[in-house]
Amino acid sequence: MLTSSKSVVRPFFGIGKFLSKLHSGLNFDLKESDLDFKVEHYAAAAFFNSFIYFLIFFVLIFLLSFKIAGRELVQSLVFGLAIGLGLSLLFFIVLLRYPKILAGKKAEEVDKTLLYALKDLLLQVSSGVSLYNAFVNIANAKYGLVSKEFKLAAQEINTGIAMDKALENMAVRTRSAYLRRSLWQLVNTLKAGASLKGALRTIIDDLTRDQRSKIKDYARELNLWALIYMLFAVAIPTLGVTMLVVLSGFAGFGVNAGTFFFLVIVAIFVQVVIIGFIKTRRPVVQF
Repeated sequence: MLTSSKSVVRPFFGIGKFLSKLHSGLNFDLKESDLDFKVEHYAAAAFFNSFIYFLIFFVLIFLLSFKIAGRELVQSLVFGLAIGLGLSLLFFIVLLRYPKILAGKKAEEVDKTLLYALKDLLLQVSSGVSLYNAFVNIANAKYGLVSKEFKLAAQEINTGIAMDKALENMAVRTRSAYLRRSLWQLVNTLKAGASLKGALRTIIDDLTRDQRSKIKDYARELNLWALIYMLFAVAIPTLGVTMLVVLSGFAGFGVNAGTFFFLVIVAIFVQVVIIGFIKTRRPVVQF
């Protein structure tokens, strides 16, 4: 968990300001992920947490190496420092990328209901409802993050911001490529004075075709991943165990229960990784 108390991380604000300059996109990621942090504060908190992880891993690895494994003091110190620095650096990179990951999750949630919201918007505009009132109705509907984005746009319009400017602001703060593209097309339609109904129909048709294309591409890609999964889940473990048993008879290599247990754990781990990767490749689409 990210320790973010200002009193705790205040001594690291200078380091956080330097790190935020190296990671130029962090400020944009924080805004898109709705994390209530200043960029210097978040970078300092990430550095502080990584430093804590370094101390924990350094002490743990040093004690395991020096006390249990019986290595020399200097060797244990070097080993602890290397492992501690490596793992803390990994945690630091993950923490810096965490806002971007959150923003990506938000974009996926937007994409799940965007098509339904646009169809609802088209229906209301076709029925004679004004665009602003249609925005308010979408904001009050149950379209998840899409309703939240339209609610923010409606609030901006209430404060006197022009409708096209409110849509531009929504396009800037969202990471969803579908929503951004739809909004820019609506903005261009409003500025040109063209038909909103025609523009919405075109947007919906384009999104539908794009999502169907993604489903077809994923289906073709899934055939390859299914083959790779079967290879690592069935073929390699079976042939590997058979070869170990055969070679153990010739080379005298001992194959015991521990060896089989280790191979089973490795096979399960590889399968979980492959399944997780396949899941991440699945397009977020709904019709």
